[in-house]
Amino acid sequence: MSGGQNKPTNAVTTVKPQDTVEFKALDNLIGSFLTSIPADLRDPIGWNTGMKPDPILYMTHMLPHMATIASHDPHANVFSVRDISAQKILSAARAILELIYKICATTYDLLYLNHSSSKAWFIAGVTFIRFLSARTIQNDEAEVACLTQELNAVKFILGNPGDRILIGLRQIKLLETVYTMEMAAAKRGGHAHIAQSVSLQEVSA
Repeated sequence: MSGGQNKPTNAVTTVKPQDTVEFKALDNLIGSFLTSIPADLRDPIGWNTGMKPDPILYMTHMLPHMATIASHDPHANVFSVRDISAQKILSAARAILELIYKICATTYDLLYLNHSSSKAWFIAGVTFIRFLSARTIQNDEAEVACLTQELNAVKFILGNPGDRILIGLRQIKLLETVYTMEMAAAKRGGHAHIAQSVSLQEVSA
């Protein structure tokens, strides 16, 4: 072998799961779900039709946001504002929050919603806690205030059925536990990693 010939290298190129063709295809499929819903079914609250909220349709509108959190949560770096997966799960949580605001603006009894709705609210709440913990560590007071307000809205709606059904009571207590543990760790400058674990368990349950 001549001295000028390049030696073989054992370097391995690491490909992020989010950069694979399969992941991108799944991401695009999830993203296109809501736009594929017929125009007359895009209002789960019934504001445009004068009808009452539709429990199944309401849950249907939250499903793609839950799927986004499930697929991107394991890869999200919540400490980076430029991380695409972090941006995706925060946007998904805020989309669920928007549906929370809409249903709370009605007189509809939340007890009649599909019980899976509270799972979606819970997952959004845990996602907010992940970011709240990170921004607390980073001393970002403006974001901490914003995320705290968003989390309180989730706590409020979970507390409504939580007073009357067992699963709601479990979820609000678990959310409070996750919040307490994560914020205690954040104030010590650390990260408990409880929120991510609980979020993934709830999504896959």
